[in-house]
Amino acid sequence: MTMKTISLFEATSRLKDHIELWDENKFWVTAEIKSINFHPSGHIYLELIEKATKSDNTLAEARATIWRNVAGKIVSKLMLKAGIKVLLHASFNYSQRYGLSINVTDIDPTYTLGDLERRKKEIIERLTIGGLIDRNRHLSLNIPAKRIAVISSATAAGYTDFINTLNGNRYNFRFYTKLFNAVMQGDEAEESIIKALTMIPTERFDAVAIIRGGGASTDLLAFDSEALATACARFNLPIITGIGHQRDTSIVDMVAYHNAITPTAVAEYFISNMLELQNRLNEINAELSTAATIYVRQAKMHLDNLGNGMARATEMALRLYFRQTESLRREIESAAVLTFRRCKEQIVALNHRLNESAVMQCQAYRRELISLERQIELIDPKNILRKGYSLTLHKGKPINDPTQLQSGDEIQTIFHNGKIVSVVRGEN
Repeated sequence: MTMKTISLFEATSRLKDHIELWDENKFWVTAEIKSINFHPSGHIYLELIEKATKSDNTLAEARATIWRNVAGKIVSKLMLKAGIKVLLHASFNYSQRYGLSINVTDIDPTYTLGDLERRKKEIIERLTIGGLIDRNRHLSLNIPAKRIAVISSATAAGYTDFINTLNGNRYNFRFYTKLFNAVMQGDEAEESIIKALTMIPTERFDAVAIIRGGGASTDLLAFDSEALATACARFNLPIITGIGHQRDTSIVDMVAYHNAITPTAVAEYFISNMLELQNRLNEINAELSTAATIYVRQAKMHLDNLGNGMARATEMALRLYFRQTESLRREIESAAVLTFRRCKEQIVALNHRLNESAVMQCQAYRRELISLERQIELIDPKNILRKGYSLTLHKGKPINDPTQLQSGDEIQTIFHNGKIVSVVRGEN
């Protein structure tokens, strides 16, 4: 019996015909994007996968292609990236050389967004149960918050808007900012932002600003990451976010200390905090000024009252003083007259006694002076020198001990009839 054989090309051609003639070869299919390649030609190449719900095992896998003639329409509806689930309108295509693939012609973005929303709710629930959803919000923000660590892409327009708004404020407030550069969208964003957080020295800053411009919902998927949200919630500085538009509230926005929506709004938040402090200081200053004015007015009134009371008291005291002084003056005047009379009588009596005593005293002093003159005459140095004695002087002072002199000293010797000058020689 002869076996009928066909070539590989013929066999694959039959399969190709079957697929292309299959009436149900246009369908909506759900899958997860395992990987994606945006080719320079404009085509988009995907690897689709389906996993088991509980075991996470791979149930099916296929290649898919979005040709450039429809790629723009599809991407405008939903930004495609690995890890998201999609609902695609497609058909099978078979090539004898490249095998089976899926040709994508359209996409339903509501399916992907719904799946993302479901996963987002699950993450929020876990963060809430773990006590992390409000943890960062319960930190204290330094007022004023002047030292700001910024996580953003250095080339992002949102970062430029933030810096220009912050430094160009009309109040001339001054801030210190430092950029911790990170990838803000795409597959690398989650890991890059977490790494930037770990690089911030918390003791040098008052707060962290995480900023980027808005975009499609799938552009912000990194900010719905459980790992990134957990890192932000556990961070020890208040985190202020401005990572999208008002319609896009990410999980990171929810765990942050404050969600300011856009980068410009983040800058305005820090400016408003500074302005709030300045206004409060102005209010305190005004309150102190008012209180000081009232206190001075009351003190002046009190002093005026005291002054009036003191004037009245002084007037009364002076009147009493003058009355008492007049009475005392009369008493003193009367006593003075009596005292004067007594003193005058005593002075007259004393004067007689003094005259008698003075005469006797003068006679005694005269006798004593005569005796002293005789004694002085006896001890006069001239009389002593006249007897043959001499007087030795050194620098005008008498010398009575030779140890007072040294070799070379000049001395004078005084005699009754003259003096000589000598120089001391030899040892004492």
